Parts: sequence; C-alpha cells; structure tokens
Amino acid sequence: KQWYQRRVAITAGGHAGVTILPLLSQVEPSCEFTDEERAALTVRIQNAGTEVVEAKAGGGSATLSMAYAGARFAFALLQAMNGAKNVVECSYVHSNVTDMEFFSTPLLLGPGGLEENLGMGTLTDFEQECFEKMIPELTGSIQKGIDFVNK
Repeated sequence: KQWYQRRVAITAGGHAGVTILPLLSQVEPSCEFTDEERAALTVRIQNAGTEVVEAKAGGGSATLSMAYAGARFAFALLQAMNGAKNVVECSYVHSNVTDMEFFSTPLLLGPGGLEENLGMGTLTDFEQECFEKMIPELTGSIQKGIDFVNK
C-alpha cells in the first residue's frame, strides 16, 4: 500500500470500541487489503482512543482527537451554510439508516444544515458481520444516553 498517500476512510456507527465500524472497502483513493490486514486495521481503528490513552501513560485522554473532529465538522457546516456545494462529513445524528435511533454516517451538508444522510453504502461481508456485532452494545449505549437526558 502507498500509505504516504492521503486516504479517507469512513467510520460509521458509534463512538468507541466495537461500535465503530470502519468501512475500509470504501477507502478513497481505493486500495485492497488482505483479510488479515482488514481485521487488524479494524481493531486498531476501533481502539485508537484507548491506544492514545495508553501511550500517554495515564497522563490524559484522546480529547485532542475529539476536538479536531468537532472543529472539522463545525468548519464544514459553516462552509456549507455559506454556499459551498457537496460538503460531506460524518457525524453521529438522529438517524433512520438503521434500526438504531442514532448512528454515525456521512452527511451531505447545505445552507440549512443537514440535507441528506448518505448512509453506509454497500457493506462487504466482513463489514456486515462487524455491523451485526455492534448492534447490542450501541443500542445499549443509546438507551443509556436517552435515559440520562430524560432524568
């Protein structure tokens, strides 16, 4: 693989661990992965936050990554609201893409905010298997969040 070349990978689903679904079949520019590479990359992406915390040896968390993601989304939204076309960013939103009430997918942004939820696209068998495995944990996390807000 030419890893020095910038590649964009979509992650769908939730926020942590198995609830993160890297859609490596949709990497742009496209490239091929062996089954072993795909499995290893999936786990590494799912546990990236933990990896950062461990690297900091208890001296903090992965808040810089979350801040960057928030800033990137805010800048994209502002660009779209100011007339830029074809602005797409992933975000965790109220969604009808799956049976889960909230889900992260690529979103088309426009002058009024969210214009279209672009969904997950076609999943490979491996990605579908990972999706099925995430459902119980993500559903439970969503319910905990709803319960917390409704207290």
